[in-house]
Amino acid sequence: MEPLHFLFIDETGVLSRDRRQPFFGLGLLRTADTAALSAELHGLLQRARGRLHPRFEFKFARIGRKSAWVYRELLDLFFAVPGLGFKAQVLDKCQPGFDPGRNYGGLWEAQIAYTRRLVDSALADGVYGVVIADHVTKPRESQRYFEREVRRHPRVLNALMLDSNATLYVQLADVLLGLVVYDCKVQAGAAVPNPVKQELVRHLARRVGVSELCRPHTRRGPPYFGVRLVAPPGGDKR
Repeated sequence: MEPLHFLFIDETGVLSRDRRQPFFGLGLLRTADTAALSAELHGLLQRARGRLHPRFEFKFARIGRKSAWVYRELLDLFFAVPGLGFKAQVLDKCQPGFDPGRNYGGLWEAQIAYTRRLVDSALADGVYGVVIADHVTKPRESQRYFEREVRRHPRVLNALMLDSNATLYVQLADVLLGLVVYDCKVQAGAAVPNPVKQELVRHLARRVGVSELCRPHTRRGPPYFGVRLVAPPGGDKR
């Protein structure tokens, strides 16, 4: 019997129009066996807390000169632990026709729709999964719960939202997604180049085997690593 897979999901940016955030991204980390990954992640976390800060967490936003070594080792860990896979789905909100509120009946509905699309892609090989996603606050006026909507997928057995500080796996997804979207921002002139983050972008790109992260590509692996740039409904998808 095919093992059950865990799908850890994180997001970055907002779906509403914001010139400071021209991209919205969703990242999904997939694994069927958390044992080795858990041991390695906790080992690295403890070393980081001993050398940097007792409450250190893996967060793309916290990458800095003193912590660069941690994130380089975290990226190498992704390639060293068997059975991992990562998918990123990036939306350029500056594209003509981008209006998720209109296209999906609301921003919350759009976020659910994009998440379901990402989950469907991650389960395209017929496996079953449990979704564990970073917590996103449901609008009070909506009757649609994220977990229930995602669970409607025929191969999703259950879904749960947690604060990212509760799971290292979502934190790993945060860092991988953050580097992909950061590369998009730098190429679009929407982010000030940061030498430390740029070096980590290059390090990840070299490990994946591409010249840049912000372009459609698929590394079959192991580990699997894919990036998809999503166009508005009716537009071209790359």
